[in-house]
Amino acid sequence: MDYTEERESIQTSNSDLKFLLLRYLRWWPLYIICIIISLSIAWVKLRFTVPEYLTKASLYVKLQAAKKGEIMGIKDFQNMALPTGLVTNEVDNELSVLKSKPLLYNVVKKIGLDVKAIKKGRFKDTELYEDAPFYGSILVINQPRKFKSKEYEIIPQSNNGYKLLDEKKEIIGRFGIPLKTDWGTIVLNRNSKIYFGNPIFLQVTNPKILVDQLEASITLNIPEKKSSIIEISRVGTNPVRSEDIVNELMNQYNSDAIKDKNIEAMATANFIDERLKVITEELGGIENKKENFKESNKIADLQSQAELNLKNISETTKRLLDLSTQLEMVNSVLAITNSSSPEQLLPTNLGMPSALDALIGDYNQMVLTKNRTLRQATPSNPSVIQMNRDIASLKELIRENLKKSQANIQLTIGQTKNQMDQSGEAISKFPLQEKLFRSIERQQNLKESLYLYLLQKREEASIALSANAPKAKIVNPAYTSDSPVSPKRQTYYLIAFSLGLLIPIGILYIIFALDTKIHNRREIRKALPEIPVVGEIPNAGDAENSVVKKNDLTAFAESFRIMLTNAKFIVKPIKGIAPVIMVSSSVKGEGKTTVSTNTALILAQNKKVLLLGADLRNPQLKRFITHGKKGLSDYLVNENENNIEQYIETFEGNPNLDVLSSGTVPPNPTYLLSSDKMVNVFTELKSKYDYIVVDTAPLLLVSDSFHLIQYADLLLYVMRAEYTDRDMLEFTEEVERNKAQGKLAIVLNDVKNRHISYYDNKYGYRYGYNSDDENVNKKIIWKKRMSNFFSKFS
Repeated sequence: MDYTEERESIQTSNSDLKFLLLRYLRWWPLYIICIIISLSIAWVKLRFTVPEYLTKASLYVKLQAAKKGEIMGIKDFQNMALPTGLVTNEVDNELSVLKSKPLLYNVVKKIGLDVKAIKKGRFKDTELYEDAPFYGSILVINQPRKFKSKEYEIIPQSNNGYKLLDEKKEIIGRFGIPLKTDWGTIVLNRNSKIYFGNPIFLQVTNPKILVDQLEASITLNIPEKKSSIIEISRVGTNPVRSEDIVNELMNQYNSDAIKDKNIEAMATANFIDERLKVITEELGGIENKKENFKESNKIADLQSQAELNLKNISETTKRLLDLSTQLEMVNSVLAITNSSSPEQLLPTNLGMPSALDALIGDYNQMVLTKNRTLRQATPSNPSVIQMNRDIASLKELIRENLKKSQANIQLTIGQTKNQMDQSGEAISKFPLQEKLFRSIERQQNLKESLYLYLLQKREEASIALSANAPKAKIVNPAYTSDSPVSPKRQTYYLIAFSLGLLIPIGILYIIFALDTKIHNRREIRKALPEIPVVGEIPNAGDAENSVVKKNDLTAFAESFRIMLTNAKFIVKPIKGIAPVIMVSSSVKGEGKTTVSTNTALILAQNKKVLLLGADLRNPQLKRFITHGKKGLSDYLVNENENNIEQYIETFEGNPNLDVLSSGTVPPNPTYLLSSDKMVNVFTELKSKYDYIVVDTAPLLLVSDSFHLIQYADLLLYVMRAEYTDRDMLEFTEEVERNKAQGKLAIVLNDVKNRHISYYDNKYGYRYGYNSDDENVNKKIIWKKRMSNFFSKFS
């Protein structure tokens, strides 16, 4: 591509872009109307939309899970492995607890969300909360699965009473006293600080429905990984109510955690009480046995007698007591693990090995977590099934460690007893009474030690039961921002403005895409670059202005002068022989007769011109020029007639213009136009006139005009803007290629002012001329433009 071609390509591209922009911009009033409508809709939407606010709070969860490294570091269990899943992120688990349905149900009932006061407005309803004239709660719902909600108009009555009205009946009640209805029982309380005022409506809703709504509206988030902080947020229309909901949710969470801790402490206290009861009975029996032994053997004090002999085995006895205590505790817990269900908690902090205490603490924590999960999930839930497996695995691990501890303690006790037996040989000389007495005394010491130990643990359990601290700390109470999060006014108006701009563009794009008509010279030149467009005839406005007058200086007349000037570069006149200008079109209604008539009138201003009507089927010259009934067809039909002059008439307005009309409509126009006599017509008339303008029939409809192309020096092919279909361009190209062969030039008729080619429109017809027709067009231009636009949809 050389420089010239590249420059032409750039100019064409810029011109196409400019044309496209102008094509859309000329509908600017439509854009303004759509934008105003869109912004008005957005304003109405914002006016009657209740704003929503974001409420946030943060909660610190105190972790209690034992670390795996601490358990594995214990000497007795250093070779054992914990089952998978015991070490979990407690904070993740607490997210489910915070959004559990029992917890949310308590929030709904505590705040009284199931009873609302509604103030009716003309366009929107307003829910009253802190300024509600009454508050209440649903006590009983007769059919919880079927009942959803109910609304009444509430009217205050005298003597602290009220009246509920619905479509069917009215119900009389009193504030502070439960009221039975057909769906259940409700209690309302009067807020004496607030006056009823406008009509107020009572709305009661099933708490289960509110729980689901609350669950969907609350968002929980852990801002950082491995963090113990939980962010709680909620979007709502009433900031005060949202803050109350979030704060109450945190309070209910702490209350629920304290209840779980109390359950564990209570289980330990009950176990200790049961063991104390048994130990007390056993200790009383041993003391009675000791007393009976002394009385029957008349022994006052054996200690002084056996002091030296027992000194050697005192340490052994002490060791045996410690081991027996541990064995008793291990046996007791082992008995519970063998007989208890998976949901029973195990006692902790009983002096057993620290590793066992840690495992039992983990086991109790998992049981409590499972019980909380079952409040909102079924036993078949995958999480519950996994918890059951983990609990069973941990319980089995505890049982195995208890058995191992039992075996170790029993082995140590056996070894210690052997040592005692060896030492007993040294005191074998003592009386049998002393040996039996020592045996009784050892049992008494063992039971006393166990009894005191259990008393200490019971006190510790009582303290833990009465001094439970909250599981979570409220870091930031609920706080609501002053600016609403929805709706965003700027976003609404931006979207409305964009839609107001894009909708008409989209509509125009569809209309333009479906439009198959020719509108301007650009489209013709783009499709038919080899065929010249010699003229653009502007819209005349009406029939009166569609004929060029004498000394006419309008843009309409000037367009024909420009057309003829351009045509002279195609037609080379020969002296003494008149050029034949043939005017035709593809179909009827494109304005060929208008073009041929005005072309003849313009030429006749200084030349001798003949206007020949060759459209024998549907002659239209009579619309513009008055002539006789006989014409060309009458001449051609009469074989004996050789004088064509008698059929020619002179135009009244201009002596230089003669008219040979079509004449009577014949039955065989094609035959007549292809006859030898037609040849004689052109041969004879060419020598008498300077120009011959021939008005012919449309080429696409009939074949008449094809026989006349051979006589033409120029074929003006008329196309009408916004009327001629683009498919006609292909037919025009065929006519040029097969018939006209260089004679064809296109005239675009009835061009709207906006489609006049750029330079003509910007600089052309107005310079130095009166524009009366333009003044007429200005009066109706927008009326026609909008009419044409809306006609696209009809």
